[in-house]
Amino acid sequence: MNKLFQKISMIAGTLVATVLIMNACVNYDFDIPDPLDIPVGEAKTIAQVRQMFFDNNDQAIRFTEDISIHGVITMDGSSGNIYRNAFIQDGTAAINLRLMSPGGLYQGDSVRVNLKGTRLDAFNQMLQIDSVHAGNNVVKLKTNVHLEPLDTDIITLLTDASMQGRLVRLNNVEFHPNNLGTPFADSENLMALNTTLRDCSGSEIIVRTSGYASFADSLVPGGNGSLVAVLAQYNNDRQLFIRDLSEVNMEGPRCSEQDNEDVITLAEVRQLFNEGVTSIPAGMSIVGVITSDRENGNITGRNAYLEDATGAVALRFSANHTFNLWDRITIFAGTLELSEFNGLLQINNIPIGNASLSETNIIIEPEETTIQNILDNMDTFESKLVRIPNATISGGTTFAGDRTLSDGTASISLFTRNDATFANENVPQGTITLTGIVSIFNTPNIIIRNLDDIQQ
Repeated sequence: MNKLFQKISMIAGTLVATVLIMNACVNYDFDIPDPLDIPVGEAKTIAQVRQMFFDNNDQAIRFTEDISIHGVITMDGSSGNIYRNAFIQDGTAAINLRLMSPGGLYQGDSVRVNLKGTRLDAFNQMLQIDSVHAGNNVVKLKTNVHLEPLDTDIITLLTDASMQGRLVRLNNVEFHPNNLGTPFADSENLMALNTTLRDCSGSEIIVRTSGYASFADSLVPGGNGSLVAVLAQYNNDRQLFIRDLSEVNMEGPRCSEQDNEDVITLAEVRQLFNEGVTSIPAGMSIVGVITSDRENGNITGRNAYLEDATGAVALRFSANHTFNLWDRITIFAGTLELSEFNGLLQINNIPIGNASLSETNIIIEPEETTIQNILDNMDTFESKLVRIPNATISGGTTFAGDRTLSDGTASISLFTRNDATFANENVPQGTITLTGIVSIFNTPNIIIRNLDDIQQ
């Protein structure tokens, strides 16, 4: 019995020793100190910290003492537009925080950051506090704090170094016409893209969007309005980071459309020509929607049809243009030639640089009418988009060339270029509703844009 008790005691002792050894091997230090253990040390404003870098001849500083800044996180990585970064701002300035790992700090967090162990430096001229550990360096004081963006202008952002890192709002701004209707970034290839924001004075600044941003696929808006963003810098380029698309509000008229005294309607253009005027008055612009479809080839690359609420006109550019069906454009038209080509009134020889895209997908409802009404009122219907019900097509089996369009009231030529994508398609049999543009080539004709213009 004694031997059995001794053996049991030895086994129990071994198990206890094993448990103690195992516990000694486990690291219970998770590097998340109690916030109360993060000392304050010397309190400095963000402006004072930034000045330390400049006073050190723009050389990096490693913080070895307890120095703290207080501020509100104005942008975090939640949207994917920045990664392992956060921007912090107080009442004096702002700066970028380069984090040891993503997460931990969120927009609206009011925090105290102890700088001990971090490094103040400039990454491609963007001042930052590097190697910030959200657990070891940061004390959260409050959440969901709203910081109102500073209303400013593009010139100030480009010239005032103290604006770097700040949350700002720009008003009466718009994206460059070349960016309209394109994605903010390339999400498929996860590539960042730059778009250009400008004001009505022509000042421009870059808007930088990551391919990882949640709104990368969203299309650049075509109107004018306001934008809230954080100002960053990459070498000599000042650039804006959007936090959320809800802070991009651009539904107003673009700069070129805001002074109505300088915009001439298409009805007024036609009236000028009828009165013998052969050029548009100096300083005037025209604004309208492209109703022709260059992509389907039933119009040459230099031509287009433009319509506004008062009328329509043909356009002849100096070179092939890139405007698509339903694009709203502005043309600086002062002194441009007004002339007829085989009976069709056109604004002739328009330099490509005189035209800019304002918005996309602005759909115009065609005016429903009869062929007889068109023929009786060509000055009204010339170049306009119309819908003709109860129509038939005759004179050939395919669209290419001249065909006859009839609706019981009269007949008119239906013309299709050989280069049109649908030129060799069979014409429909029976009664149709046809949408097309009223044109003239010595005599009146109708041109369709694509096969969607025919409904049976």
